[in-house]
Amino acid sequence: MDKYRDENLDTISGPKWQLLSTSFFANKDLNKVKSIATLFLEQDPDIIMLTEVGGKESLENFNQYFLEDKYNVLLEASNSDRGIDLGYLVKKSLPYTPELISHTKAKLDNGKKFARGVFELRLLDGNKPVFINFLTHLKSKLDMKKQDFEGRSQRVAEVKYLKKLYRKRMNEFLDIPICVSGDLNAIIYKDETEPELKALLEDTNLLDVFEILDRDLKDRITYCYFDSRRDRFDMQLDYILMPKKFKNALNPFETHVLSFDPNSPIFYPDSLQEKLALPSDHYPIQCKINL
Repeated sequence: MDKYRDENLDTISGPKWQLLSTSFFANKDLNKVKSIATLFLEQDPDIIMLTEVGGKESLENFNQYFLEDKYNVLLEASNSDRGIDLGYLVKKSLPYTPELISHTKAKLDNGKKFARGVFELRLLDGNKPVFINFLTHLKSKLDMKKQDFEGRSQRVAEVKYLKKLYRKRMNEFLDIPICVSGDLNAIIYKDETEPELKALLEDTNLLDVFEILDRDLKDRITYCYFDSRRDRFDMQLDYILMPKKFKNALNPFETHVLSFDPNSPIFYPDSLQEKLALPSDHYPIQCKINL
């Protein structure tokens, strides 16, 4: 929005919206931006955790111009070579001080770095953390160079380091909720849990919030995939994992997958075209934890 000069964002056309930026990458479709903003304003979350963000300036503009400047923006550049970063929005009115710790430069066992990174958010009461979250976007199953089948060895290395980080904090802070969240690009569901994510759950006391609440698989869908035959496959790729011992702090009535339309049930697309028309190709998860 470097060319924005107070144009009315409620009435501006799509083409003029794109002309507000000189970036090499196009702005996200304005109607999709507005839909996501409406959802956030309706739900009024204290913390918003985002993946595939086009940089800090984009998130600052989204907060300022579409979210009434309610949030502190916490984002640092990730290791992504596709410009898809990770970011937090933390409500300014919270009685806690947010602190961001980046782990993007960590060296993994395979000698590489995270495909994107891990961003640790702490909510501080004075100098004491009352909540910690690790936000990540694990390596996808794309293997463009045909060097790592489904990106599995890289994801295994990322999970191993993420588990080490979590266990370190778990031993430092025994009495506060510590979560692992984000697009994990794999399945966590009972016996169908993929090996690298099964390793994350072992010896950590972490569990998917939907598993803690015993939700059906159909109520956990965050992503729809269409194959070459146009068949749709529903799956959960996005998670909020938390220690089982904090089950009583979890509010079951406000923990679920969200519809993009606050006034309607979730709409799952019947075609790739319908999917592309949605505000995002992933459905957001809302989770309420009482500190």
